[in-house]
This record gives sequence, structure tokens and C-alpha cells, in this order.
Amino acid sequence: MVVFGANGKTGRRCVARAAAAGARVVACTRAGDFSSAGLENARLVEARAGDVSKATDADLRKILRGRDAAIFAASASPSGGTPQEVDKAGLVKVAAACVAENVKRLVIVSSGSVSKPLSPVYVFLNFFGGVMRAKIEGEDAIRAMYVARENCDYVVIRPGGLTEDPARGASSVELNQGDTKSGRISREDVASLCVAVAMAAGTDDARNATFECYYADTANDLSDVGFANALNAFSPSSANDGSGSVRPTGREQRGETWADLLDGLEPDRPGVAQQGWGPSL
Repeated sequence: MVVFGANGKTGRRCVARAAAAGARVVACTRAGDFSSAGLENARLVEARAGDVSKATDADLRKILRGRDAAIFAASASPSGGTPQEVDKAGLVKVAAACVAENVKRLVIVSSGSVSKPLSPVYVFLNFFGGVMRAKIEGEDAIRAMYVARENCDYVVIRPGGLTEDPARGASSVELNQGDTKSGRISREDVASLCVAVAMAAGTDDARNATFECYYADTANDLSDVGFANALNAFSPSSANDGSGSVRPTGREQRGETWADLLDGLEPDRPGVAQQGWGPSL
């Protein structure tokens, strides 16, 4: 397995979860520096330079050669490239290399509300260099690229507001499809979900699917998720208390294990873009 953006807050956790599960992991960072000190099964982790905004196609293909899965957890940063260079163009380059090397699955960490440009969270986050626009354009480029691919697929994971809290586990998580609900979720559980999806490469579980993830007790209609969600300011008092005040979509999924959560997800319509209409930077 290859993790791009391995020094990021979510990427590092993906490396840790994958190694703990017994997978050999290539931790790709801009400079090739990654400390595996303190990680379970650290001997399974190999650090490689893999700057998605600058690496050549040949470099990426070499990194991915012989791998079953890749997790794209890279994103724009002041020192690591703009959203268009990383979240869009970098993702497209990695996907092209995955297809060329027959990597069975590419897992993409995107963002909840990314397909809804009129939502408060999109509007707020997109002010940071147009990151939400770059993410959805990258997503849609991958959907077009993977049409009629038999030996490789993609999975787009759209977390809600990310926290640094301890993991709560699969039974606390709800998945949804359609980008109409959101909530809060720990990076720890996002990483566990990413690794579970990556390790299901070669199966039909989540194949070519896009879904949102958040804790069920924080779920809210996307139109009601405000700037607090983007600012990591969720208050337990605003959580869904199970009273039914949040409108169900009929596509919610719960389960006791990560495998349970993934069972029954619907694939995207092949090649169909999901970028919604609205103002963009």
C-alpha cells in the first residue's frame, strides 16, 4: 500500500493503521522524510519521496509498481503547493500512474460538502485558495478517468469536520451518499476507514463509490452545518440526539465493523460529474 501525504495529520494515521494491520506501507512525503518511531510494526514502513505536485509520471509509476492500493491523503499547504497543484493536478497524476500500473484501488480523502458550492462549509473553506473547487474538480477528473476500467477502481471518502479526538470506532460512524448530511469525525477513525477500504482492494466493496462519513450522533443536514463545523468548533449540545430532527436520506449506513459499513454502498454513475452549481474562486 502507498500513502501519499504521509506526513499530514490524516496521512500519518493512515500509515500507522496500515502497518498495525500488517500491511507493507510506502509512506510518501515531499522530501522523503518520515519517522516511523513508535508505530506498531514500524519495520513494515518504507519512506519515499513522492511530492505529488512535482513528481514525474515515471517517478509515480515506480513508487506504485506492484502495489495493490494507494491512499491519496495529500492536500495543499503553504509549503507544499496550491490546491490546483495538489488537490486537483496532483491527484490526477497519481490516478494516471495507478491506472498505468494496474493498482487495484485508489482511495481519495476529499471533503464533505465539496459538491455543494452554496453550502456554508464550502463557501468558508473555498476562500483558502479555492481548495474545495480543486477537490471536486479532481474528484470529477478521476470519475471520468476510471470509466470502464475492469482491473482498478477508485473510492472517494468525504469526511465531515475533522477532529483530533481519540477514535470511537466503526459503530459510531455513519456513512451517507449524496453529500446532503455532515457532522464531526476524528482523524483516527477516518484513517481506519481509509485503510479498511484500501485493504478491500480487488473486491466489490465500495468499488467506484463516493460517500460521506461522520459520527452518527453529530449528523446534521448539510444546509444546517455552519462555519463551526469548518472551524472544528462542534459542541456536544448541538449533536443529533436521535429524536429524528435530522431528515433521513434513505442512504445512511451503520455497522459494527468497517466491513459492515462498506457493504451495500452504491457506485457512482460512470463518468458523471458531481460538481454542483454555485460561486467559485
